[in-house]
Formats: sequence, C-alpha cells, structure tokens
Amino acid sequence: MHVWRIMILGAMAGLAAVPRSAAAEIDDDVILGALVAEFHIGIANSLLPETPAPTDALPEDAIVGAAQLLALTGVVEKPQNPGDADLGKALDAFLAFAATLDKKEAPLAPKLAKLLACQLIGQDAEAHAALGATLKIDVKAAKACADAAARAEAQWNGRLAPYRRGPGLTPPEGAGPLYVEIAPVIDEANEAIAEGLRQNGLFDSLADRLNAELALPYGRMLLVTECGGPNSFFNPDRREIVLCDERIAAWIAAQGKGT
Repeated sequence: MHVWRIMILGAMAGLAAVPRSAAAEIDDDVILGALVAEFHIGIANSLLPETPAPTDALPEDAIVGAAQLLALTGVVEKPQNPGDADLGKALDAFLAFAATLDKKEAPLAPKLAKLLACQLIGQDAEAHAALGATLKIDVKAAKACADAAARAEAQWNGRLAPYRRGPGLTPPEGAGPLYVEIAPVIDEANEAIAEGLRQNGLFDSLADRLNAELALPYGRMLLVTECGGPNSFFNPDRREIVLCDERIAAWIAAQGKGT
C-alpha cells in the first residue's frame, strides 16, 4: 500500500467527523499538493520583512513568495525520472480543490489558493492550462496573472538575492540551511501523519531543493508537530516554521467531506 494511502487511512481513523469509507475516494494528489503548498507558504511567510503572520491572517505577499520559491526550486517542473512523484501536477490538483472550498471548511482561504494558482499560471500558462481551465481563468485573466507574476518575481528576486547560492555568490554571515523535524505526537490521527511524513521524506526532499538554492537568514527549522489547532506560523525567537499536524489533518478531512 502506498505511503500516502497509509497516512490518509490512519489520519481518517482518528477523524470522527469523516466516515472511514470516504478515504477510498480521496485523491492522494490533493493531499500531496497540500503538503507542497503548505511547506512553501510557511517558508515564504518566515521571509517577509515585517512580522510574519499566523495562518488565519496570511498576507498575500506570503502566497506570492511561495510561488516564487516553487519556481526557484523547480518543484513545479515535470520530474525527469518517470518514477518520481509529479509535484507540479499534485499542486495543481490541490489548488483546483482548495480554491473552490467553502471558506469555513478551508485551512487556507480560497481566495489565497486562487492567488497562488494565478501566480503559477502567470509563470507558465501552458504548464498549468488544466488548472486555469478548472478555475475559469480566461485569456484576459491569464494576462493579468502573468503581469502579477512578473511584478512578484522582481520583488522577490531583490529580497532573496543576498541569500542565493551559486558560483561566485557568498551568502551573508549567519545564513544557513533549513532543517526538518517531525516531532513525536500523542493523538492517533496525528501519529499517522507524522509517521507518513517520516517514511516518505517529502519535506526533507523539499528542504534539500531549497537549500541548494538559498541560505536562509540565520537558518531555521521546519517543525511539524501537534499544536491543538490547524495552524501554521513562524516563531522568530526559536527560528521555527511550525506546521501543525492538525492542519494537515484538516486538509484530509476537508477532502473527505467533499467526496
């Protein structure tokens, strides 16, 4: 059984609001895409020049920044190895789902999911044509997305330039890598999520991609842990980007209710 299916089944076993039978109808790509999106949104939120916001008040700049990080690391590109997961396809599947949710059911506001979709379409309309069609983004809207993506690229290139890695580039003193920590948990549903993430190594792989391109200011850790609520936030004092297990569970539950 695929590790994603094991994680979904285990998480849903602890989600009383969602019938276990719904797990068979859940699209693994949507959950994979949610993890990819949440990873990059969390990183971008931690890099904002102002005080990073909690997930219930995310600024659009964090979403725009996530799109730039996705482009920088090549996550949305087709995998060279046919056996590798197509993260771009999964991300599009997630955004097509998240953008159409009721605001009360969505861990991420639907308008922010639409904004991320627009940024990706603006970067490469052909690669994300199916997503654009699903969200009914016509030629005029796609042009607006391209203009917005170009402005975002200029802004975030300036923001990230001092921290870029590469020949002839020296990141500032104190800059360092992103580490990933999947913390021990107590709740049964959260344990399935934590164990699934440990086994599939997705966040470690995404961190490796990011670290190959950037040395983050002062270095920092992505901490996946129990929080008591479906949250994600940056703790600047501890240099921790916290992604709550309950937030991942909320995406699984949202898809379970929609099947």
